[in-house]
Amino acid sequence: MNELHFAGARWWKFDFHTHTPASVDFNDKKLSAEDWLRAFMEKEIDCVAITDHNSGEWVDRLKHTLKKLRENKPPWFRPIYLFPGVEISTYDDVHVLAVFGCDKDESHIDKLLGAIDYSGTKGDSDDVTSKNIAEVIDEITKRDGIPIPAHVDEAKGLFQIQPKRLKKVLKNRKIYAMELHDSCSIKPQVYTEAKVGWTQVTGSDTHDVNADDFGTFTWIKMDNPSLVGLEIALQDGDVSVNRNMIDNPNKRPPYFMEKLEISNAKYIGRVETLKCDFSPFLNAIIGGRGTGKSTLLEFIRFVMRRDKDLRSPHVPETLEKDSQKYFTSEENDSLLLTDTKISLLYWKNNICYRLNWYCKEDYPSLEEKKDDGTWEPVQGDIRSMFPAYIYSQKQIFELARNPSALLNIIDEAPGVDSENIYTEIRELSNQYKRIENRQQELNEKIDQETRLCGELNDLARQIEYIEKSGHKEVMQTYRLRQQQLNEIDILEDKWKEAQRQLLEIREKITPAEFNQELFSENNDVLLDIKRTKDKWSSIHNELKQLGKTAESIIHEWQTEKNAALWMQEFKSDIERYEQSRSEFEQKDIDPDKYHLLLTQQKNIKRELDLIGEYQALKQTLETEKQEVFDKIRKNREILTKNRQKFLTSVLQDNQFVSIEVQPFGENWSSIEKEIRDILQCADRFNSDFEDLKKIYQNSGDKKIEKLKETIEGIHKGHEASKYKSFTARFTTRLQKLPPESIIDLSLWFPEDKLKITLLSTNSKPSKPLESGSPGERAAALLAFILSYGEEPLLLDQPEDDLDNELISDLIVPQLRQTKTKRQVIVVTHNANIVVNGDAELVLPLEIVEGQTYVQQPASIQQRNVREYICNILEGGEKAFEQRYRRIHLGD
Repeated sequence: MNELHFAGARWWKFDFHTHTPASVDFNDKKLSAEDWLRAFMEKEIDCVAITDHNSGEWVDRLKHTLKKLRENKPPWFRPIYLFPGVEISTYDDVHVLAVFGCDKDESHIDKLLGAIDYSGTKGDSDDVTSKNIAEVIDEITKRDGIPIPAHVDEAKGLFQIQPKRLKKVLKNRKIYAMELHDSCSIKPQVYTEAKVGWTQVTGSDTHDVNADDFGTFTWIKMDNPSLVGLEIALQDGDVSVNRNMIDNPNKRPPYFMEKLEISNAKYIGRVETLKCDFSPFLNAIIGGRGTGKSTLLEFIRFVMRRDKDLRSPHVPETLEKDSQKYFTSEENDSLLLTDTKISLLYWKNNICYRLNWYCKEDYPSLEEKKDDGTWEPVQGDIRSMFPAYIYSQKQIFELARNPSALLNIIDEAPGVDSENIYTEIRELSNQYKRIENRQQELNEKIDQETRLCGELNDLARQIEYIEKSGHKEVMQTYRLRQQQLNEIDILEDKWKEAQRQLLEIREKITPAEFNQELFSENNDVLLDIKRTKDKWSSIHNELKQLGKTAESIIHEWQTEKNAALWMQEFKSDIERYEQSRSEFEQKDIDPDKYHLLLTQQKNIKRELDLIGEYQALKQTLETEKQEVFDKIRKNREILTKNRQKFLTSVLQDNQFVSIEVQPFGENWSSIEKEIRDILQCADRFNSDFEDLKKIYQNSGDKKIEKLKETIEGIHKGHEASKYKSFTARFTTRLQKLPPESIIDLSLWFPEDKLKITLLSTNSKPSKPLESGSPGERAAALLAFILSYGEEPLLLDQPEDDLDNELISDLIVPQLRQTKTKRQVIVVTHNANIVVNGDAELVLPLEIVEGQTYVQQPASIQQRNVREYICNILEGGEKAFEQRYRRIHLGD
């Protein structure tokens, strides 16, 4: 999509002052018309005023040559617009440019020269007319031309004449532009005092296409170049004329909507498909009440799958209901019918996509435009792939009432990185909960220590009684051998576990495979990869060998153990014990019971040894848990800093509003709501929460920590006297809470609070947002919304709560600044937004026989669009003029 081809006005490079070989002082008399045109095309000049000295001789020649070039289109060809004109040397020795429409020819220039009594040599700048500059200007305008005093700051320029004569010329209301070569030149005092404010333009005024200054131009904003568009631009001044821009003002934003098409909706597209082309810059949708302006934005919201934005917890239900009225499931009420189709062309990083909504299941919801112009279905989530901000007046009003909802908007800014931060916080929170659960399991085992110690003491007494029965030595030896064999068993288990871990490590670092075919053409890369892969394979093989070595060690141990002399002694001691069984039985001592007691004693001691390990592990987990918690807190602090950094960057030059992020908030009402949600007690225990509020307010810098500590202390039931001010019902409630709720409380941090200040304007002092009127609040939020971003911004009647002063002083300047960085589509009833905001494209809507139509969209430079603006937004020309006369009656 070439930058030349988008709807509405754009900026054009305009050279206001050029010469051809028709001028006597032109450098190269042999230069052809084709080479002359090619020189401008290669400089990428869009519009050229042909202004030879007192001559229009080359006008027809250039126009004829350009026509042939359009037909043949040589490789260097690019579109160019020729504005016939002439540089006139007036009787008072002042040079004036006369610029005419593209349809004029050489004869038109000749008639002008005749009317001003020029009888000198055509092309000679030294010959002059018999008319003075005022008379020449009258003749130019009489013939539908635009008079522009040439190089006013140089020789033969208007500013060089006597102040008294200059003063008379400055009174001529038919002049509204001048050619000024040096924008820093000091203007005559009489010009400054006259306050005429002529628009400053520049041209190359070159007599040599190879000169260094050839290609000098002025940026002019118009629809397709025309004399009417040029005239309006020059009258607009700086809004539509710029001689100093370095960057291309036509550079499109990375994301913008090109076209919306709706067919077979209830009130749109039934007779013929409604097609709305959009400019990448500022678009104004205007029309009377009920013409479907807001509906168009809702259809865009719908096809972009952003209707879910109105289901956010920060968005009142009324807004969701308002949206649903457009798309209710009941056929009689819905604006969407069974055969309704909506398509939106959306450009993203120079790739055109088509977003579709159609009830047919096999119809693609997303397509990509290929180089050959065909469309190919693609997969993707439309809402996440295609960014856009869509705000109705009610949304802005609700945001002004609930500034905390702005956090969601702030968090969508790329620099805030909220998505990654929240993802990490969720992962860390899950890790924290896993550690907490593991600690709970360990606590349950550690809590068994008292019981186990009691059982161990009881077993010791029973074993002692048996050992005192006369066979103490046999019993003790047997007991020792059992303990030793048990210890050997434990050691063997550890060896086997070590072998298993070796094998597990080997499996985990299996050499990575790769696609060799990708590197088949480059043997050096493939050889280097294989060498490195072989080194990893050697590690894998070494681990395999270590596993076999470990297995061999264990097998060797088993063999040596069974044949060892000490094992024979162990067996002999055990046999002596077995031989003593009959003697035990004669004395009413159950040897099996003794064996069982020893086993029980051994198992309990083992459990007590494990409790020590559990306690050490619990402490390790506590340290690990604290580290995880610190990371969670750090991430929350980073999020706060990122939010503030973003706000500072986008609002640093904003003269209407400032926003400060207060970490973890200071608003008890929002904190109370968050805690009630965690503790699952939404509307009860008011007195208890009053006590919590006091604790929070009296805890200095440790407010949050003290609040959590209090609630967790009540939950655990420790130091009941410490929390005696709380009701029994509340205490019981907290003690019955599931552990998960307390963990959630541990991980909870209050949301940041936004402190929004309305800055002083027009002698009004700065004040908090809460103290502002509804209009001031809405203006502050709009000031923020308009201050950043490169995604398309759609606003539905943003002016509804604002007075015209706020619109003119705040919204209009920001719109004009914002539209250079992002596409803006605004539905409005306010002429200030359309006209003073300098909309590149105006889309007037009308109802014809119950159906909505777009009537001749164009920029405000088109007469029909200006009439629409006057009739729809001003009540008609007569009403506008009456208001103007009454307001300025005393002037």
